[in-house]
Amino acid sequence: MISTDKEYVKIRIDGILNLEDISRSYEMSSKELMEFHNKHCALHELLTLTLPKYIEHLYIPERAFKKQESNQLKSTKLDLPNTESTKVYGVIVKFFPKELQLHYKINVKRIQNTIELVKEKTYINNQEITKVVEQIFEKAEQALYPLKIITDHNGDLLKIDNSEQIAERWSSKYLPELKEYYVSESAEEIIDELDKALKDVDAKRNMLTKNIFYRLFCLPVYQSYPEFLKKDILHICFPGMPGEVSYEVEYKLGKNYTRGNKIVLEIKGVEEESMINLNAQKGHIELFYKLHKETKILFSITGVISAFDHDIEQKIEFQLYELNS
Repeated sequence: MISTDKEYVKIRIDGILNLEDISRSYEMSSKELMEFHNKHCALHELLTLTLPKYIEHLYIPERAFKKQESNQLKSTKLDLPNTESTKVYGVIVKFFPKELQLHYKINVKRIQNTIELVKEKTYINNQEITKVVEQIFEKAEQALYPLKIITDHNGDLLKIDNSEQIAERWSSKYLPELKEYYVSESAEEIIDELDKALKDVDAKRNMLTKNIFYRLFCLPVYQSYPEFLKKDILHICFPGMPGEVSYEVEYKLGKNYTRGNKIVLEIKGVEEESMINLNAQKGHIELFYKLHKETKILFSITGVISAFDHDIEQKIEFQLYELNS
């Protein structure tokens, strides 16, 4: 129960008072809060800084209470953005132990659950791509964009909406160019595999979610978090490792907005135990999503994901930041 006066708000305390934690939540020092409380409380409610005490109520400055209340999330449900937006994100992905870094910009136009993406040039270790195989993949990838995807109400990838246009771009422009420029047996094999994938991208959209960008960008974070928490299983693909790595994760929704008016969703977990890795080292996952307070549109994703392959740690460091905020 909360009672108010012109100068203070009286809040109910359950259990032993943790003055340090409460004062921090109201952006006050323990001494400041204690002195304010003692100024307004009854004699039997007086506090000291050193002795723990059971008290029924604590007196909080009204201004501090209102500020803290306005900074709290009003709901534990994150709704899919329902406003139109155009964003540019910078993406940096680092792979270890290969010491490989990719970075690029990606333009994102959103209208509710329909998203159009246009990816710009990829740089490897801050250099333009020079290796033949990488050049083939980079050239073929251009056929994907603009890429139009449709998500479900949680933000998970549901459908690639312009699969036919992608196939047309690929067949009429990029496939002939690749066949003309890259002439070798190995190049031909790669191009043939790309041809199978790009002729019907929607049917093979699971290949898209193997890419760490799309896996994290389309993670179904728009859902309810009872008590600000939720447990789940998350599957991640690592380059060069067969299959997927599964993690037992806990989603933790921040109760307060950041100073920059962002919502924070923390995802932490450990690699799921199985008969294969029963006595082996386990990988970890730690991700932080930030969303805009009013629109719930993505602002950033940062984090680290690890797994072990033959006792060698494989690690992905991921950063995505909005550039035009």
